[in-house]
Amino acid sequence: MKNCKVSWQNSLLSKTFLISLMALFFVLLPAQSQNSVSGTVRDGSGETLPGVSVLVKGHPQSGAITDANGRYNVEVEHNGVLVFSYIGMQSQEVKVGGRSHIDITLKDDASTLNDVVVVGYGTAKKASLTGAVSAIRGDALLEGPSTNVSSVLGGKLPGLSSVQVSGEPGDDQASLRIRGSQYEALYIVDGMPRSINDIDPNDIESISVLKDGAAAAVYGLNAAGGVVIVTTKKGREGKAQISYSGQYGISVNANFPTFMNGPEYADYYNMADMMDKLASGTISKREDYVPVYTKANVEAMLN
Repeated sequence: MKNCKVSWQNSLLSKTFLISLMALFFVLLPAQSQNSVSGTVRDGSGETLPGVSVLVKGHPQSGAITDANGRYNVEVEHNGVLVFSYIGMQSQEVKVGGRSHIDITLKDDASTLNDVVVVGYGTAKKASLTGAVSAIRGDALLEGPSTNVSSVLGGKLPGLSSVQVSGEPGDDQASLRIRGSQYEALYIVDGMPRSINDIDPNDIESISVLKDGAAAAVYGLNAAGGVVIVTTKKGREGKAQISYSGQYGISVNANFPTFMNGPEYADYYNMADMMDKLASGTISKREDYVPVYTKANVEAMLN
């Protein structure tokens, strides 16, 4: 009977040990299934794409953004799915399948191929372009708050980066660089070279960015850093349309001072003037002081 009791206790201990071991295994399993995935994202022409969003499907808080060379690194589960998305290009989902290196080539969004793009001194359909050109509609510029056009363009178009060096009001415009060029882009507004920072984003119809020599050749040496072409809205036939956008605010002083009245001001002014003259030796005693504001002046203030 004693041996049977000992065997039963040993069996119970063995089962407890196995259950604890299995629990520890399941706790460590998710951590072990996580692996680091890296790679490079390119477009159809083989150019690297900075700023591409790389998210883990089902986990919107997990992800990364490609750097200036189009490279990314993200932690994802062994059987997870990565979602690559970029403005103007089709989103792409890729199963990890245990891989640690995944290179992706994103395709242009076919829905935008019929858009009319301003190229040099003319226009062309996006599907028939041979040079490197990116375009954005004016409506897309109004999706977020912006103080000027150059600041809002950063991150909206592939190959275009903006650098803002000052936050001073009136001098907070950004410097645009196309494909990392050391030269600033040439700005053309309705066929004329001029600044784009004094243009209301609501007045813009479309913006085209000419990024390579073939597309910007018509502008000569001034286009060494690329060209940004802005087309503003114009009148159209049809019914009149009115749009309004406004804001208001209320400003209240936190601590408004209490001001003196006329006689109080005259009294304190005479007192200060007398103290200055006593200190400088102009007069030797108070009785010698001749007030600036006389009694007649104070009575005139009260009249």
